[in-house]
Amino acid sequence: MLTMKLLIITQKVDRTDPILGFFHRWLIEFSKHCEKVTVIGQLVGEHDLPENVDVYSMGKEKGYSRLMQMLTFWILQLKLRKEYDVVFVHMTPIWVVLGWKTWFLLRKKVYLWYEARGGGWTLSLAIMCVRKAFSATEYGLPRKSRKSVITGHGIDTEFFAPTQDYQKGLIVTVGRTTRTKHLDIIIRAFSRLPEHCRLLIAGGPITEHDQVILKELKELMNELGVTDRVVIKIMKHEEICSLLQRSEFTMHACGGGLDKAVLEAMACGCPVVSCSKATAYVLPERLMCTEETMWEKANEILGLSSEERARLGEDLRRRVVEGHSLEKLVGRLVKEME
Repeated sequence: MLTMKLLIITQKVDRTDPILGFFHRWLIEFSKHCEKVTVIGQLVGEHDLPENVDVYSMGKEKGYSRLMQMLTFWILQLKLRKEYDVVFVHMTPIWVVLGWKTWFLLRKKVYLWYEARGGGWTLSLAIMCVRKAFSATEYGLPRKSRKSVITGHGIDTEFFAPTQDYQKGLIVTVGRTTRTKHLDIIIRAFSRLPEHCRLLIAGGPITEHDQVILKELKELMNELGVTDRVVIKIMKHEEICSLLQRSEFTMHACGGGLDKAVLEAMACGCPVVSCSKATAYVLPERLMCTEETMWEKANEILGLSSEERARLGEDLRRRVVEGHSLEKLVGRLVKEME
């Protein structure tokens, strides 16, 4: 019998968002394990959720200032106090810091999910305030703590699934144009691959700083003579699956925690060439490389026969299904929070 009444605090509830659209599926899965799920998002966009899920916004989509968002958060925190017993804060430790005192007085159990590098003082303080801090890997929580619980990631392996065909020479990388994605490394490596190859960067700028990075990347593409072979395009999260299914392989150089884009590609049976330390937790050694050897590793994948690539794809998908499926993750999280 489902008894947990869960409050989730998250950045966005919008299934079309290219970066955070995946969390919409997390909410659906949580609804299967909980009697009631109440969600407070900083920004709320398009969503279609089960009847036992209620969604509230802090008003970012309405242009609310940070102060107004905080005031709205505090009001909702109290107004909805009878609707939840447990609090799960996703990726934003600042809301633990701002909400912990009230939750303590209300005797609500508070938990945090964090899978990234950095975090600053808010992460350190948030870990002190929660019962447990969940992360996909040891690399994802950059603060050592006895409260740390490693759970694996949560990928919808029914949605992200292989197809029979892929396009020769179509290479993909997923992520917005931020410094941490190290897209310059990928573009340099790609420039040394055969002329028939095309690179699609599924992402783009969101902040002003992202715009600066985008300009630098375009200058690099021009310098390397690959402007006509590289496309940078913002895509909805729901479109990413089809793209990964069609691509011959993906390239990855993100410097953060375990990037879910890597696992989504693996679930689609799409090989991932990566120089990121965090991906060593999930990728076979034959797909790991350094910045300098990325192009060589990519060239090896281009040389695989269809049968070799299919066997590699099966192994990659198995790793995700066994260790990082959304169903297993949410079941584990709910059990840990009971």
